[in-house]
Amino acid sequence: MKVGILGGGITGVAIQRFLDHDSMVLEADDQPGGLCRTFFKDGFGYDLGGHILFSKKERVNELVNQLLGDNINQCRRANKILYGDRYVKYPFENDLGSLAPEDAYDCLIGYLRNDFSGSVTNLREWAYATFGKGISEKYFIPYNEKIWNISADELGLDFVERIPKPPMEDVVRSALGIETEGYVHQLYFRYPREGGVESLVRSLVDARSRIICNYRVTIAQRTENGWEVSNGEEVHRFDRLVVAFPIHEAVKCFPEIPEEVRRAVEGLRYNSMRVVLVGVGNETLLDKSAVYIPDPSVVTHRVCFMGFFSDRLVPPGNSSLIAEVTTNPGDGVHELSDEQLTYRVVDDLDRIGILDAEDVVVTDVQRLKYAYPVYTHGYRENKATVHRYFAEQGIDLCGRFAEFDYINSDVCLDRAMALADRLNSVS
Repeated sequence: MKVGILGGGITGVAIQRFLDHDSMVLEADDQPGGLCRTFFKDGFGYDLGGHILFSKKERVNELVNQLLGDNINQCRRANKILYGDRYVKYPFENDLGSLAPEDAYDCLIGYLRNDFSGSVTNLREWAYATFGKGISEKYFIPYNEKIWNISADELGLDFVERIPKPPMEDVVRSALGIETEGYVHQLYFRYPREGGVESLVRSLVDARSRIICNYRVTIAQRTENGWEVSNGEEVHRFDRLVVAFPIHEAVKCFPEIPEEVRRAVEGLRYNSMRVVLVGVGNETLLDKSAVYIPDPSVVTHRVCFMGFFSDRLVPPGNSSLIAEVTTNPGDGVHELSDEQLTYRVVDDLDRIGILDAEDVVVTDVQRLKYAYPVYTHGYRENKATVHRYFAEQGIDLCGRFAEFDYINSDVCLDRAMALADRLNSVS
């Protein structure tokens, strides 16, 4: 059986690595990696977002260890939330004691006396029901409205299961200044010492890999013997297809997609993102892994400090951060040029004290059309319609934007291995 894997992000490359069948990866970009790419400018390396390596599944951890070998940094999370002029340890509800006394009181009393009694149909209502008024209004709602670029009322409940609910004892301890930790499965993580997160993708490529880059699929159609895939010039034939690139692009390639399926795909909302590298000529940006910024006047929702992950990503005596900015056409940010956005990012970060604009020595910008699947109302039904149709055609969907599921690289690896196992059982 010959398998065509459409998309060469970490998912597509991993599927091929573990597939026993003859296969070919077709990738539209000039090299594989997708969202797991690493870029370098003037000695500063940076990823497309704050990639860290951790998993609840031991086989994924073992795979990462095997692939990277000695090229691993062991890191302890040092994530903070900047609320006003105070740094609060992430997650917010596990460090209420770092807030000003009145803010800590509002959060604690709102959590303990939570009298929310209405129905829970959207993210805003879920936040009030789970955390109470103080935590919801000071951090959870404004931060989520920034990262999703949409009102919390318009967000459904399909992803809240991945948000751990803090034990009451931990919230009280944190408000009293007693050290607590939340999201402990993320407390320790790994990161490549050399090459950024892209080195993980590169380590998946071996002598058996067949990856064709600069190949943008324009049509995929069924034939008597399987599937024919073309970029308008070069045709490849396969017995089976795996779609591992964004479903919004994939549906354009299949000529007989039913209108119901096309409408379902159109109903799946996604956010774009721009990642702004800011390098400074000193070592002031090395003591944290990331800072979350709920302040709506600041354009970026999160900054990640690349030198914290690996000192090989910054020149000696320097440090850097990447600012993640969620955008959509028409929001006023999407229309800014890279230069305008960079100025806005640096000015904001200078104003709130994260860096000094005079120290900036290098900047760079990367644009991601597909960054976050958004869990709007109707998400589940639209996704089910799409998955059902492709399953009926015998086409497998795998990866964040093929499945349209907000999953990180560890889950992409796990699902890629699971799909390869299943396909290996097919003759």
